[in-house]
Amino acid sequence: MSDVRAMLLAAGFGTRLRPLTDELPKPLVPVANRPLIAWSLDRLSRAGVVEVGINLHHLGRAIPAALGDGSRWGLSLRWSEEEQILGTGGGIVRMRPFLQAGTFLVLNSDVLSAVDLSEALAFHRKGGFAATMVVRPLPAGAAYTALECDASGRLVSFKGRQRRTGAERRACMFCGLHVLEPVLFEHLPAEGFSCINDQGYTGMFDAGLDLGAFWYDGPWFDLGTPARYLEASGAVLTGRARLPGFDPPADGVLVDALAEVDPCARLGPEVAVGPGCEVGAGARLSHCVLWPGARVAAGARLAAAVVTPDRVVSGAGEG
Repeated sequence: MSDVRAMLLAAGFGTRLRPLTDELPKPLVPVANRPLIAWSLDRLSRAGVVEVGINLHHLGRAIPAALGDGSRWGLSLRWSEEEQILGTGGGIVRMRPFLQAGTFLVLNSDVLSAVDLSEALAFHRKGGFAATMVVRPLPAGAAYTALECDASGRLVSFKGRQRRTGAERRACMFCGLHVLEPVLFEHLPAEGFSCINDQGYTGMFDAGLDLGAFWYDGPWFDLGTPARYLEASGAVLTGRARLPGFDPPADGVLVDALAEVDPCARLGPEVAVGPGCEVGAGARLSHCVLWPGARVAAGARLAAAVVTPDRVVSGAGEG
């Protein structure tokens, strides 16, 4: 896949995760003591991608500062700073000179999954699709946009648009990863804000282009709220969600080597303690994530919480 370029969408505000995203852009929120976006960079590297573009807006300068030039993943990173946020479509259009040479990948940087990118690309090319969405089963009662695909992997229902098919349809939802051809740019405005779904996919659908749906049923988290963030963290720490390149700790507790935890503190289950953290004597933590530099006082009792250097955010009782 060294001939395939990729783009990570990292400009968003992370509104549903506030107030956490008032401190860090969502792509830098740590999962198992790694920035969320680093999991995507690792997947791209494992798939053989070499060049990756990343768009920036909300707290954007923090992202290059955290990731550097990408060499730790064997990647070359290119940045696209958006003075005004451009949306998923506009952000891609702004990087058109970088992406338009051939097939390219676009990933939401705030999604955690184990999608095999090489398999998704092979499916896309075998089907001769103009665009392919990676999809997963639609959970009953889920608020995500319902799509439909047929047994051959064609997208046959999208935002009220229907394709005739004699094959059985099955409901699905988008997983935050596209495989795309440059024809996409013909269906997006040349400048300004746009959405890849509302303008790009609907335009391609209306033009009669074949669109693919690559089926994926592995671990997937969107980290949309503090509760979902803690759910994802716990699943990774315990191995309930197996992600390539990570061996979960036997007890589900991960403590960075640069953290200081008093021997009389009790951690677990499902706790991640980042670098520079301090946990005082007698503290008891369960289902918690401590961001780099966070401090927990002696004797504190915390459950289902995210602790940052500035605040404690509860993740209990949220959907």
